Amino acid sequence: MTLLFMSMAMAATIAAPGSGRIDASLHGIVATRPARVVHLGQSAIVLQPADRSTLLTITDAAAGVTPGGLSIPNRAHFARVRGDLATAGVGATVDLSSWTAAAMQPVDLVLKPTTLSGATILAVARALADARPSASSSFDGGLARVRSRAADLASAALAREPRRVVAEVIGAGPGTTPTGDDLLVGCLAALAVLGRGDAASVLSGATAPLLEATTTASRHYLVAAASGRFSEHVHELVDGFSAGRPADLIVEHATRWGATSGVDLLIGLTETLRADLAARTEEGVA
Repeated sequence: MTLLFMSMAMAATIAAPGSGRIDASLHGIVATRPARVVHLGQSAIVLQPADRSTLLTITDAAAGVTPGGLSIPNRAHFARVRGDLATAGVGATVDLSSWTAAAMQPVDLVLKPTTLSGATILAVARALADARPSASSSFDGGLARVRSRAADLASAALAREPRRVVAEVIGAGPGTTPTGDDLLVGCLAALAVLGRGDAASVLSGATAPLLEATTTASRHYLVAAASGRFSEHVHELVDGFSAGRPADLIVEHATRWGATSGVDLLIGLTETLRADLAARTEEGVA
C-alpha cells in the first residue's frame, strides 16, 4: 500500500477530458492506478499500468475506440490531453484517477453474427489480390511471405485445425503488431461475424500458448479478439461487407490505420469470409 501511495505522489496528474467513449468491458473505469506512457502518437497514446497486465489506448475521434481503450471525440480536448501527456513524456508515470465513469459513454466492441454480401466478399478478395506484392518480393520484412499464409490460416481455422499455421504466423512480419498477428485478429473477426464460435475458440486456444512470441501490443489485441472484442475500425470493415459497399472503399478504409496493419487485418478477415463462402457454395451445389 505504501508503494502505491508513493507512486501516486510521483505521478503527473492528467485532468479528465470533458467527455469520452470507452470500451464497455471497462465498466467506465479508466485507470485506478498510475500508468506509464509507452507511446505518444498524433492520434493515439498508449499507457501501461504498473502491473503490465494490459494496455490503455487513448485515441482521437478518427481512430475510434479500441479494446481496453477510450476515444476523446472533442478535438480540442484530445489535443489538451495529448499535450499534458507529452509534457510528462514517454516513460513518465501519470495519474488518470479523476477520469470518472460519468463522462464516459460505453461502446460495445463485441462483434455479432451478421449477414454479409457474398459479392462484396469476392470483390474485396480480388482487389486485395490485385494490390498484393508477390511472396518473393525483397526488402519487405517478410510482409508478402506472411500475407501469403492467409488462405492457409483461414482454411485451417474453419476446419478447426489451426495449430501448425498459427505457430508459423504469430509474431511473424514487420510492425508493432506484426503482420501474422493482424491476420489472426482478422480471422477471429470473420469467425465472430460468421457465428463460428466453435472455430474461434479453437483458434484462440491455439494462439494463447504462443502469445509470448509476439509484441505487447499484439498480445493485447489477440487477447481481446479471443473474447470477441475488436476495434471500432474492424466493425466498420464488417459494416462495409454487410452493406455491400464498393470494394475499393473498404480497402481504402483499411489503409487508414497503421503502416500495414489495417490491410493485413482486412486480408485475414476477407480470406476467412471467402473460404467460408466457397465451402457453403459447394455444400449448396452438392
